[in-house]
Amino acid sequence: MLLFLVGLSVRAGEPFTTMTAGRTLVYERTKANGHVEYTTTMEYTGVRHEGGKTILDITFTIHSPAGKDLYGGAAPMTTVVTADGTTEQDLGASLKAVLHNMFPSAAQEVESVPARLPANLKPGDRLPDAHCRVRTGVLTHTMDITERVVLRTERITVPAGTFDCVVLRERKVEHGIGRERDNICENWYAPGIGPIRHDSYRDVNGNLKLNAREVLKKY
Repeated sequence: MLLFLVGLSVRAGEPFTTMTAGRTLVYERTKANGHVEYTTTMEYTGVRHEGGKTILDITFTIHSPAGKDLYGGAAPMTTVVTADGTTEQDLGASLKAVLHNMFPSAAQEVESVPARLPANLKPGDRLPDAHCRVRTGVLTHTMDITERVVLRTERITVPAGTFDCVVLRERKVEHGIGRERDNICENWYAPGIGPIRHDSYRDVNGNLKLNAREVLKKY
């Protein structure tokens, strides 16, 4: 009954992203041992409207605990919101931007199926797979997100505040530059804001072991 009541407060029909230019979201990623791994700052720099879609221009920067820019510094990305409120994240374009920072003179090729997140979600909903493949010079990085299912609605508290969220579980497999991962991930999304918390787990003999947790620190 409690989960049902919490679910009522998740605003139906509102995209799972901020739609406001000038908004800055900061996330902190912590390893299972409690050590801070890095922080990610996402600056929403512009909002455009094209062909019935809203395109959010974002600049993201990943910092070490000491404040050093990682992965070549700031990189651009976009989030697309369709007329029905579905958000679409082009994983390939985001990865391409980071790899271009690291290898600016290398030619790049990208293929991508965006990660889609409809505005109206309920427990039990299954979402389509997402995929990207980015070739940078002679290096190739792939990412596949599968087994995407909505688990529940839940109210959670993180450093940025308390939020009513939809919880999505998925499998994320990466092969590439410094990334050989096969994780089960749980993601908390709040309408009108976006990701609130991200937990990644390793499957160890059928048992899920927490690898890292990323939470919204401020917005």
